[in-house]
Amino acid sequence: MGLASTSGGFDVTVLVHTDMASPHVMHVGSEAQLERLSPGILSGELITAVGVTEPDAGSDVAGMRTTAVRDGAGWRINGTKMFITNAVYGDVVFLAARTDAENRYGISMFIVEKDREGFSVAQKLDKHGWRCSDTAELVLDDVWVPDENLLGTEHRGFYEIMKNFQNERMVISAEAVGAAQAAIDLTLEHTQTRRAFGGVLFDKQAIRQRLAMAQAKVDACRAAVYQGAWMMESGLDATKYMSGVKAFANETVNEVMYECTQFHGGMGFMTETPVVRLYRDARINTIGGGATEVMLEEVAKRSIVV
Repeated sequence: MGLASTSGGFDVTVLVHTDMASPHVMHVGSEAQLERLSPGILSGELITAVGVTEPDAGSDVAGMRTTAVRDGAGWRINGTKMFITNAVYGDVVFLAARTDAENRYGISMFIVEKDREGFSVAQKLDKHGWRCSDTAELVLDDVWVPDENLLGTEHRGFYEIMKNFQNERMVISAEAVGAAQAAIDLTLEHTQTRRAFGGVLFDKQAIRQRLAMAQAKVDACRAAVYQGAWMMESGLDATKYMSGVKAFANETVNEVMYECTQFHGGMGFMTETPVVRLYRDARINTIGGGATEVMLEEVAKRSIVV
């Protein structure tokens, strides 16, 4: 999925949904912002990040404390962001900050380049999984950005973030399904070649059937992700549906990873085995992009009959 548009003389071809940062500028960026950022994003030369999560504000976006106060022809930003992917090696952060102190939802988004004075990476974080990507804590100490770096509508950033979250949840769920399928494929190969009890592990009915059930669950999750993607591409409100998919698919994938690791036996506990990395990486999927418990609440509150 993507978006094609023309900005002046520049053709913004496709900003793909597989990037969880660029949709922020794709959905609400001005023509000038698209023209400035799209070439680098599309070529891969410009690495982007999303700066929403804070030490005390994760899924509760409205609880953020980072502030942006008007200062001349721009804004002065102060605060801290936590668990930010691409923060170390990224070039630009699409950062959320409170701009209306009287309104819990009075948040705005800003384009913040990492070379701005006062912008720093406080620490690179050491993670259980997803170790090939950088994640870090950011500090913004009186970082000034011009008005042209306001992304979207002033004070409407909360709602714009919520809209983009559906895309993020779809991407995370799709990634999880792909990883689970890879784990099943690896486990099928292992169980059909690992000799035990006069044959191979796959000869055991219990193992065959549990792998068959794992495949059935992954197939169901894949179909659910496709349905959510279609709803979003069609312009339908997919909040309730995609929240349910995010919860179900990613919990299911972790169950599948457990089974696949179990069937690798002792090798399933060795870091040299590919399934171990898949198992570790999958754990974040029920947390990042909205924890399972938050997703279920999103479904529940939209299911109340009034």
